[in-house]
Amino acid sequence: MAFGTAPAQDTPRAGVTTFKVAHAAGGLVLDLDLQPSNDLLGWGARVADARTGLGRSRIGFEDRVADGGLDWTRALSAVEGLCGSCSQANTLAFCQAVEAASRMIVPPRAAYLRMVLVETERIASHLMNAGLMLDALGLHDRAAIMRDLRERMVHATAEWTGARVHHTMITFGGLTRNMDEIAGRNLTLAARHVERALRGQVSALINSREVVRRLAGLGTITAPEALVGSLRGPVARASGLAVDLRATWPTGAYEDEAVTIVAQRNGDAFSRLVVRLLECLESFRVIEQALDDLPSGPIRVRAGMDVREGTGISRVEGPRGEVFCWIQGTHDGLRAIHLSTGSHPTLGIVPGLLRGTRLDDVDLLVLSLDICLACAER
Repeated sequence: MAFGTAPAQDTPRAGVTTFKVAHAAGGLVLDLDLQPSNDLLGWGARVADARTGLGRSRIGFEDRVADGGLDWTRALSAVEGLCGSCSQANTLAFCQAVEAASRMIVPPRAAYLRMVLVETERIASHLMNAGLMLDALGLHDRAAIMRDLRERMVHATAEWTGARVHHTMITFGGLTRNMDEIAGRNLTLAARHVERALRGQVSALINSREVVRRLAGLGTITAPEALVGSLRGPVARASGLAVDLRATWPTGAYEDEAVTIVAQRNGDAFSRLVVRLLECLESFRVIEQALDDLPSGPIRVRAGMDVREGTGISRVEGPRGEVFCWIQGTHDGLRAIHLSTGSHPTLGIVPGLLRGTRLDDVDLLVLSLDICLACAER
């Protein structure tokens, strides 16, 4: 399991043992009150109550900006550096908010290439989560395949951008680097090969009795619960909420390239895994279509277009759901920012969702939520 347990300092209630549990993926710490079982290994114990331990990933980015501000170059770098798996979505939301405040119109070619960057990031994030879940299920061979497919996409993107993560490509008014014909052809071929291999894996996993037996019915979130909890992204779509900003609130190149919303109805861990895998296939289609339709022209607004004083907002569909960004700035730099990410509301449902869960299912349930603490605590 991806958890290490140790008795907590708090005095437990009668008949309940309290553990402090550290999750290996992302540093999430849980305080669990366990109702012991009578089986030999104790894995039949169930969670009587749970509390999340937060603050270990907090850097106080918004407070730092409010206290003294940042110049625009440092602010852009700071936003992209908040997280690895959501860096392009966060950066795009920030840049679009600045562009809205400054009345910048991004060239079509830059908008399309931005979309390609965000979709490759979505694939990498979803495949990473699928690999972690399959490892937790004990399906290590299948997990290795997911990691290999992810690596092939990350490598293909890095050949274009020059970096595996934090590409420093998205900037105010467009992009810092163009895509030549060779880079476009290589990325298209890589996407086709990985998509073909992934399609076979998705079919096998959806029909796997072992996967269904462990994940079906685990951590069920109903559509009304997802709506009340303001859940976003794959977690919400797995509960039947067909909300995806790429389709319902399109911006940039998404206004021209239609995206099909992937949704499931059962709201359990299996549905969340299926949604992410099917979204990968949809992202591959979007990438290939975008590269086929890639317009010619510049990749950045003309020289002399500066960031102006004002406020702006933006909404982007990241790997974990909506990224909302509000900014206030001047010619000299950023003076205030609010960046709300997809993982933030998911943290609020963790304690309630864990109650009644068997101890050996806690890891799978938390992984199925795909929480990014770096983004949520920023």
